[in-house]
Amino acid sequence: MSMRSPVYAALLLTIVAGITIFADDQGQDPIQINARKIVTEADANPASTAKQQNPDSKGLRSRVLFITKQGCERCETELNRLRATGGVFEKLQSTGWRIGEGPNNHIQIVDYENIPGLMQLLKAKEFPTVACIVDGEIVRSFKDGCTTPLDVWTFGWLLKGENERPKSAISEAARVESTGNYRLRGNHWTVEGDPNPSKEMVLRHLRGIHGNSSTAYGAIENWSTEELRSLHDDIHEREGGGVVATYGGPAYAQPANRSLDAFSGNRKVTGR
Repeated sequence: MSMRSPVYAALLLTIVAGITIFADDQGQDPIQINARKIVTEADANPASTAKQQNPDSKGLRSRVLFITKQGCERCETELNRLRATGGVFEKLQSTGWRIGEGPNNHIQIVDYENIPGLMQLLKAKEFPTVACIVDGEIVRSFKDGCTTPLDVWTFGWLLKGENERPKSAISEAARVESTGNYRLRGNHWTVEGDPNPSKEMVLRHLRGIHGNSSTAYGAIENWSTEELRSLHDDIHEREGGGVVATYGGPAYAQPANRSLDAFSGNRKVTGR
C-alpha cells in the first residue's frame, strides 16, 4: 500500500486518534473517563424520528430527567446540593455532561407540568423524581432513601444502565421500610414497563418470570416493597437479556450472555 494512498492516510489518522485518547485517559480519575465515554455514546444516538411526535421524547434519545414541582422545598434543597461548587453537577460537567432545562441535555431539569405524558407513566408521588428515558420510554429510575446516594455514579447508572460504582461501605442510612431480609438499592429498573410498581406486581413478576431465581430466597412475600424491587433489579442485571425494540420493526429477545448497553439499539425494557 502506498504511503500516499487515501486508505493509508485514513488508517494512520485512526491510529493516531486512538493513541491520543489513550494518552488523555492516563492518570485521570476513573469517573472522569467513564463519564466522558457515557456522554460520547449518548450524543452519538440522537432521538429517533419515529418518536418525535411525542413531545416528551424530543431531544437526546437517552437522557436523565430531574423532575421538579413548583414550591417544592426539597427540590430546591437537592438542586442546591447538586449545583454546589465542587459538587455532583460540576464534576459531571467537567467531563462533558450537559445539564439544563432543554431536552438536548444529558440531565434535563424539568417541571412535572411540562411532561404530562411521562408523569402519567411515572405515577410519581414524591419530588424531585429522577428517571432515565430512552426514546420516550422510562427504563430506569432512582428511589431516595435506599442507601444509594444521588451522586456521579448513580447518574452514570441511570444514563447507561450499568453499575460501575466502586465497592465501598454504605454511604447513606436507609429511610424506607425494610425487614432486613435483603440489602436495599435505590437504582431501579422498570417492572413490566411500570416505573412505580406495587408490591403485588413485583411479587407476581418475581414468582412468574423470575421464578427459578427468586425461589432460592424462600418466603419473600413478607419482604418490603423496596426489598423486593432490589431483588428484582439484582436478578435482572445478573441474568441480562430483556426485550429490545428495533426501529420500525418487531421486538426480539436479547441473549442473556450479551452485555447490556443502553445505547446500542433502542434498549426498551418491558418485561424484565
